[in-house]
Amino acid sequence: MPSFPLSVKQSLVGTGVGRVLWRARWWAGFLQRTRHPELWDMYLEDQRIEVALATLVDPDSNCLDIGAHVGSTLSQLARRAPDGRHIAIEPGPEKAESLRQRFPDVRVITAAVGDEPGIATFYQARASGYSSLRPPIQHEVSGEIEVEVVRIDDVVSGELPIHFVKLDVEGAELPALQGAGDLIKREQPIVMFESGPVGHTDPFGYNRRDLFDYLDESDYEIYAIVDFVYGRAPMTVDEFEKAGTYPYRGFNYLALPAGTKIARLL
Repeated sequence: MPSFPLSVKQSLVGTGVGRVLWRARWWAGFLQRTRHPELWDMYLEDQRIEVALATLVDPDSNCLDIGAHVGSTLSQLARRAPDGRHIAIEPGPEKAESLRQRFPDVRVITAAVGDEPGIATFYQARASGYSSLRPPIQHEVSGEIEVEVVRIDDVVSGELPIHFVKLDVEGAELPALQGAGDLIKREQPIVMFESGPVGHTDPFGYNRRDLFDYLDESDYEIYAIVDFVYGRAPMTVDEFEKAGTYPYRGFNYLALPAGTKIARLL
């Protein structure tokens, strides 16, 4: 069974009580935000993601949530796409089981993702959101487990068209996308992905430019969340590299098929 704090956190995701607690935490951080106004884009990223999802996800969109964690994004996707079919991939067994209980209509797969199938060590961080296929940088490891690694292409296999992908795998984003090459070529889904500070991907043997180049070569354009909601131009590789240095503009980005027309949302 999930540990008590985790089960409580997952049970509150997407609920009225959860939203009240989120607002309370937001206001509790008021002084911290006033001390670091240069990080304002970081502070507002979650709200801007909600605005972006409202226009990117249709009621019948089929969505793939990779690194579903406690279900924060999955809850939004299920709410915005009630007529879609959704798949969640989460390597943590406790989290995955809790997701199955919370989202019975979602196909939940207990696995990590990569460019080759197999078995790998999954390093569980004490701050569980930072668990990864490599020992997490700047976070204490509380345990190690063996997990199955799957390719995204093998999970979807063309039987279900995928319109939207959320990818948050703590540094393993490039191998995850390399394992989705067929999906990307076939359907060009919208991809919302995390990319941490410069150096965050070093344990996986690639850098932010490598990630940008892979998506660029796959005929995608990259947007910071703030740029997307304000209708700005896509990022250059130099802008994407700079965004990974302090003061950060956020750690989540959108990859849209090249030439996608966007409009200002805020």
